[in-house]
Amino acid sequence: MPREPIEFTKADKNLRLNMYIAIALYVMVAVLLEPVIDFVLTQGKAHIVDPQAMQALAERKQVLMAISFTLLRGLPMLFFLWYGYRIIASAKMPPGGMRFPYRVRRIKGKQAAMFGWLLMLVAVLLLGREMSLLARAMIG
Repeated sequence: MPREPIEFTKADKNLRLNMYIAIALYVMVAVLLEPVIDFVLTQGKAHIVDPQAMQALAERKQVLMAISFTLLRGLPMLFFLWYGYRIIASAKMPPGGMRFPYRVRRIKGKQAAMFGWLLMLVAVLLLGREMSLLARAMIG
C-alpha cells in the first residue's frame, strides 16, 4: 500500500505577529491584575488603621483575586476546548479554513479526531481543577 505524501499548511506571518501581540496583552493583564484590584479596593480608604477593617479588606481581595485569576487562566483552556471541538467536527487537524502562525502538518481521520478528543479532555480536566481551586478559595 503506497503511503500518502505528507501535507503541510502554510504559515501566516501576519497571524504570527497578531499571536505575539495577543500573548503580550494576556501577560500584561495577568501582571497588572493584582495592582488594579488593590487600587480599586483601597479607593477612598487611604489609611486603614483598624485591624478588623484590614482583615475584611484582605478577605474581599482574596475572593476577587480568586475569581479574576480563575477567569484569566480559564480563557486559554476554553480556547483549547473550542479548538478540540473544531478538530473533531471536521476530522482534520488543522480544521478547514483556519490559518496558523507556523507551518503545521495535516492529519486526517481517526488520528485527528483522537487528537481533538485528547485536547478537549485535557481542557476539561484543567477547567475542573480551576473550578476546584476557586471553590476552595471561596470556602476558606
